[in-house]
Amino acid sequence: MSGPRRTEPRRTEPPGREVLATVPATTWRDGLDEPDELHGLDGADRTGAPLLFPARAGVHLGTDQGGKPVSLPAPGPAGTRVAVLGESLFCRLVALRLLAVGVQVTADTRLPAEWRRVRQAAGGRLSFTRDPATWPALPPAPPAVGAGPQALVSDQHRPPPASAAAGPWRTVLHVTRGTPRRAGFWDAPDALLALGPTYAAAVALLLGREAGRRTARLASGEVILFRADGAEVLRPDIAPAETALLTPGQTRARISSRQDPPARPT
Repeated sequence: MSGPRRTEPRRTEPPGREVLATVPATTWRDGLDEPDELHGLDGADRTGAPLLFPARAGVHLGTDQGGKPVSLPAPGPAGTRVAVLGESLFCRLVALRLLAVGVQVTADTRLPAEWRRVRQAAGGRLSFTRDPATWPALPPAPPAVGAGPQALVSDQHRPPPASAAAGPWRTVLHVTRGTPRRAGFWDAPDALLALGPTYAAAVALLLGREAGRRTARLASGEVILFRADGAEVLRPDIAPAETALLTPGQTRARISSRQDPPARPT
């Protein structure tokens, strides 16, 4: 004699919500498509296709006050200018993390000896230049295509030209302790970082009094990242292996307190 038959409860969804087992097969486009790219190889019109927007992602910087990760918006399909008020150590840190995600990095540096271990670890993916106007040597491209994404990082007193970041899949970063004057690169960058409260006056000149006040309130070890959609306070995360590469002979790296040689006025 058989017992009562068990039945599984039927899953129901709220009205108007559909459960999709797979992503619909369709043609997608992104905001960087040129007009002549809005037609497929078969000649089909793609202007009405669903539009993809880049996710807010990038290389990891640290953790905000709520424990969430904070990323630098690079590399990405659009050109990115990153301006940093701080020490040159941060230039090497970002270069190291860009290298880790497959970016070809070119450094324009005042302190080439400090890059020795980073150069050894990176091999042919890190190069050096004394003329940023010649960068990039190869056309930037999406990951796994040609030379892939390209980045130029500089700790020189004079910033790279703003036009260096004009174009897809390129990231240009400039780190300085002074406040650049009459520098187009620092005019409305895509991201601006201040590596401690000592840069509050410079931030106020660049972004206004409220931004300066927020920077002045930073606690020891905190930095602030300004973007068009707001600002985030974070504590940088630096792994022991990164410390060994960034600061040869030292046991700890602190990007908000390490001092470079005195900078000339810019």
